[in-house]
Amino acid sequence: MVIHRTGMTGKELDKIAEIWLTANLEAHSFINKDYWLSNYVAVKKQLGEAELFIATQGQTITGFLGISGTYIAGLFVDKRFGSRGIGRQLLDTAKRSRSKLSLSVYEKNKAAFHFYIHQGFIKTSTEIDGATGETVFNMEWQKANHRGRFK
Repeated sequence: MVIHRTGMTGKELDKIAEIWLTANLEAHSFINKDYWLSNYVAVKKQLGEAELFIATQGQTITGFLGISGTYIAGLFVDKRFGSRGIGRQLLDTAKRSRSKLSLSVYEKNKAAFHFYIHQGFIKTSTEIDGATGETVFNMEWQKANHRGRFK
């Protein structure tokens, strides 16, 4: 199940922040782990105030997608629940709520890049992330109307 929430606190926020940190450390081994650790407190505060789509299985949070307007700030799945379609489910829910979405993904995170390509995103530009020095691909998705054109 996917729920839409803004304003997280307590154990739910702790779990979401834990998923964020663990997923970033695993997916971005090319970035020094101190970068993620030093940003943890600030990101946890932001997550507590963010608009989130949260995947759950029973009472367990299995993943989440954070969004600001039409920008996907992040999509993270608890590794214990990987390869079960949770990321696609979260993204599909976000797509139903917006007619256009954008995001950024590190060039070296090939699995994420290919995931987004398979989900209908296109690469629109490339830039260097000032915080990490890594190359980032900016990507966009637009909902097609009934004639196959984009809105």
